[in-house]
Amino acid sequence: MIDYSTLIQTAGARANAADSNEARQAVEAVVTVVALALDDDERGRLADVLPGALRGAAALPGPATPVASSAALVRTVSERSGCPAERARFYTQAVLATVADAEPEVAELIARRLPDGHDLFSPIDQGVTARGSGVPTRQSPRILDRDEIARQLDGLTGWEGDELRLRRTVVLPPDRVRPLRDAVGRVERELDHHARVTQDQGAVTFEVWTHSLDRVTDMDVELARRINRAVEEIGASG
Repeated sequence: MIDYSTLIQTAGARANAADSNEARQAVEAVVTVVALALDDDERGRLADVLPGALRGAAALPGPATPVASSAALVRTVSERSGCPAERARFYTQAVLATVADAEPEVAELIARRLPDGHDLFSPIDQGVTARGSGVPTRQSPRILDRDEIARQLDGLTGWEGDELRLRRTVVLPPDRVRPLRDAVGRVERELDHHARVTQDQGAVTFEVWTHSLDRVTDMDVELARRINRAVEEIGASG
């Protein structure tokens, strides 16, 4: 059984919630939107592992409604909760990661119903920018077309990609991996934008895209540029 107060507090902290009421509304929105993608039996299994205060959000009548993409799911969470799309993404991942930790069988059932489902269950390593930091948190990203992405990649050492994702793998001595991830975490907080980071021993892969649009934007190019700068600085000191 998932503890209600822990879920609300954890999700709220991950998403930099304005207050606990926002966190409650957003968590309920995530549960409802996910439940809509499930059939009756699957909704029942989800409801069984949820705290009582959230079971009603999962107990919905009607057939399963397929989800077109992870971006579409996040947009619906954003609309239902009133949160900006980037914050809705944090709430969605925080809730699903909590389900995965507490009830892996139910999480696997949900993941099969969601496009990019396993990505949505990945816990978020870094939080968003703290309020009052002076960093703008409501950006207006500009989608880049294929030609512009190709031009930008010419100036981004080590990066490859397309309209949907940009990615770079960096191989470092093991003792330099944590300093690099810490440096990138600081960049993410400054930009109020985050990368998906995976690690295989000394190989660290960064993947960037604008989750709310499910496309590569100018924000992603800037994040990639700043990641390169962090790689250069860490490499120079290691």
